[in-house]
Amino acid sequence: MRWETALFATLLLACERRAPPTREADATGDRVAPTALASASPEPSARADRSAQLQPSAAPSASAPLPARPAPERSPPRPAALLDGPPRPAEKHAGLTGPVDPAKDVVWLTRMATAPVNEITRNPGGATITFRVRFADGNRAVWKPEQKHSASNYRAEIAAYHLDRIVGFARTAAVVGRTLGYPHVIEHLEASAAAPEFIERFRNEVPARDGRVAGAMIAWHSGRLTSAEPPKGWTTGLRSADEVPSDVAGRLPEWSDLVVFDFLIDNTDRWSGGNVLALGGGPLIFLDNAAGFSALRDNHGETTEKRLAPICRFRRATIETLRTLGPDAASGDRLGAQLGHSLANDPLAPLVEAAQLHALDIRVERLLAHVEGCEKELGAATVLSL
Repeated sequence: MRWETALFATLLLACERRAPPTREADATGDRVAPTALASASPEPSARADRSAQLQPSAAPSASAPLPARPAPERSPPRPAALLDGPPRPAEKHAGLTGPVDPAKDVVWLTRMATAPVNEITRNPGGATITFRVRFADGNRAVWKPEQKHSASNYRAEIAAYHLDRIVGFARTAAVVGRTLGYPHVIEHLEASAAAPEFIERFRNEVPARDGRVAGAMIAWHSGRLTSAEPPKGWTTGLRSADEVPSDVAGRLPEWSDLVVFDFLIDNTDRWSGGNVLALGGGPLIFLDNAAGFSALRDNHGETTEKRLAPICRFRRATIETLRTLGPDAASGDRLGAQLGHSLANDPLAPLVEAAQLHALDIRVERLLAHVEGCEKELGAATVLSL
C-alpha cells in the first residue's frame, strides 16, 4: 500500500488541519511524548507525513443542519484483570529507548476501555475502515472495528501490543478491545456529516453481534510521523563481518528489532511501502500491525523468513530476552504461554487461538536457530553487536 492513500487508525498526528501538528516535550525536553496524558498520544496509523489527510470534512450548508451529536453510551465495566495486571516486560527485557512510556499504559487502558465516548468520526484515507474517537476528557484514540476486509484484523493489533510489552520493545501504542453500539456509531457518523457512501460501506463491511461492534481502541500519538525507510539494499552485508555502511548504522538496531518483531507477529505488510515510520523524526514506532496473527496463514513464519534471512546483526538484549522466552524455557514461561495469559485479561478475550500461540513459539525457535547459525558463521561478537 502507498502511504499517500493508506491511513490506518493505528498512529496519527495530533492535529486537526493541514498545519504541522503540535509537539510536546518528554522528560528529556526534546522528544515528542507519545503517551502524554494531558493530551493526545500514541496510536498506530499507517503511513508517513499525514498532515494533508487530517483536514475536517467540508462544512455542510446552512440549509442542512447536522443532527445533534448523540449522548455518550453508558461506560463499560472496568476490566479489572487487565488494569490490575497489564502486559509487562519479562524480568530480562529487550528495552531500547523508544517513543512509548509503558508506565502510562494503565491510564490509557483505563480511559480507552471505560471512558465515555463523546465523538466518533471517520478516519479518512486507507483501505480499511477506522474511526477517530474523542473521550469526555478530551483525549483521543483510534478505533479499528472488526470488518470483512482481510487486511484488517483488530485482534492482531491487541496481540501485537501485548507481545511488544512482554518482550520489552515498548514501541507500539497501548491497545485495548472495546465494543461500541452499532446504532450509536451510525448516529455519530450522521451527526458528523459522513458521506452516505461511507455509511453504507460501514453497514456492508462491519459486522455487529447483539447490536454491538468489536474493535481495537488504540491510543493516539502526538507528534509528526516521518519516514524512516531504510535505503535500498540496506541488508547487503548484514550476513557478513563487513563494516556496516554509515547510512545504515544509525538506525540498524531499530530496523533489526522491527524485523524481529514482525517475524514474531507474522506481519506480512510492513515493507509494502511507507510503513516504516519514526515519531517526530526520532525513535522508530511499530505501528499498523493488523496484518499479523492471521488465521488464514499457516502462522509458522514462512511468509516472513525471507525478510529475516539476510540479517545477521541483532541487538544482544533482544536475543537474550527471547532466549529466556524460547524453547529452553519451561512451557509456562515461553512467549506463547505468556502472550496467551496476558491476552486473557483483555475485555474481548479470547483473541488468539491456541494454535497461533503454538505457532508463535515455533517462530521464536526458528528465529533463535537463525541467530545461532549466524553466530557459527561470524561469531557472537559480530552478530550480537547492536
